[in-house]
Amino acid sequence: MQEVSAAIDDTMGETVVVTPVRSGGVNFPTIPEPERSISTTAVFMAKPETVVMEDNIVHARGHALSPLISTSVPVFSFDHKSLPWPLKQGYRIKLCRTGAVYEVTDPKYDSVARIEAKVVQLGRDAT
Repeated sequence: MQEVSAAIDDTMGETVVVTPVRSGGVNFPTIPEPERSISTTAVFMAKPETVVMEDNIVHARGHALSPLISTSVPVFSFDHKSLPWPLKQGYRIKLCRTGAVYEVTDPKYDSVARIEAKVVQLGRDAT
């Protein structure tokens, strides 16, 4: 599986900077620790998703009137050996190609070779 994971990174990977964070205290935002940042390779994907805005109730004549919203869910995929520490919720990921900064919301380990991290975009780096 390591060969497959390496092939994924070689084919679709791009450079990212991962920044760990520490707790800012109860009810305070996390504090980035740029001195612990690392540069590594990850695969960035934006999976399409459709969201139903209301209860999906079928009205007269069999039509659902709930509006559908098309969106995308940004996801990063890492080789599990590419990070020196476990990826945790709140960590920041900067996509070097665009300068966009994301926050990890849901890291998932596949127990084999990859880590998939759902993220939300925080903004673009001014530098």
